[in-house]
Amino acid sequence: MIPLGCSWAPWDWGDCIAEKLGDALEWAIGSLFELIFDAIKFVIVKAVELVMDSLGTLWIDVKTPELGENSAIAFLQERTLWILVFVGTIAMIVGGVRMAISQRGEAVRDIIKSLLTMVVVSAGAVAFAGALIEIADWFAKWIIDQAIKAGPQPELVPGEPPPPPATFETRINDILVDPLKDGGVGLMLVIVIGILMVITSLIQLALMVIRYAMLILLVGVLPLTAAATNTEAGMMWFKRSVAWLAGFILYKPIAAIIYAAAFTLMGTPAGAADQTLTVITGIAMMMLAVVALPAILRFVSPKTGG
Repeated sequence: MIPLGCSWAPWDWGDCIAEKLGDALEWAIGSLFELIFDAIKFVIVKAVELVMDSLGTLWIDVKTPELGENSAIAFLQERTLWILVFVGTIAMIVGGVRMAISQRGEAVRDIIKSLLTMVVVSAGAVAFAGALIEIADWFAKWIIDQAIKAGPQPELVPGEPPPPPATFETRINDILVDPLKDGGVGLMLVIVIGILMVITSLIQLALMVIRYAMLILLVGVLPLTAAATNTEAGMMWFKRSVAWLAGFILYKPIAAIIYAAAFTLMGTPAGAADQTLTVITGIAMMMLAVVALPAILRFVSPKTGG
């Protein structure tokens, strides 16, 4: 029987050389592509790291307005004062007509209630809303910080001083970027996750800027919306304004809660068996925070009659 392939027989040495050369060539090409892919992955991770270092949680540090010292709010309220008086006068006239037609005292109570609402809102809305915004912003920062502290901490080396405490931005960056360095996360997944991280961070930052602007507008016109609460349309307008103000105040802490859960999830040690699924789930939760604002506004807005 004639042996086929590589063997110790002299006539098969050519096959042995060809086989070994093929194996060597396959190893060389595989190593080259692995080196190229690792280099591309390293560049992408570094790019994501640089972007996330600047944008990762920049939205947490977006300062909401000091309502009591905000000139835009004072400007809005001063320039719309005549509209407030006009709307309040029309509402009182409407209430008087209703009282004359119905010959009942409910219209008088509605007028008094509307005037009291307008006075209370005009006098205390800015201070009350400012206190709520300050509490909401403090809670958002606190819950994110707690989620980061709960993550893996650097190991202490015996005989050496403990490492200096990492900054808030560094700890955030470690949680967001370190999972991408794991060998179990492939190149294509790193590219997709990196793009999603950057886009999500940009959108989140834009939403916080929008929140800043909307809080100023809503607080500025809130006394105006309270001028005609003795009418059905005026009460709906006032309720919707208050609901939107509450929604924009709540958005930052709710987004922070979602991000804190994502950070806790993504803070699992690198190399875990389910690392890829953990990273994908964490990114999905971060994207969920982006779409939370419409859901909050829809939830807090008063329902209109069918």
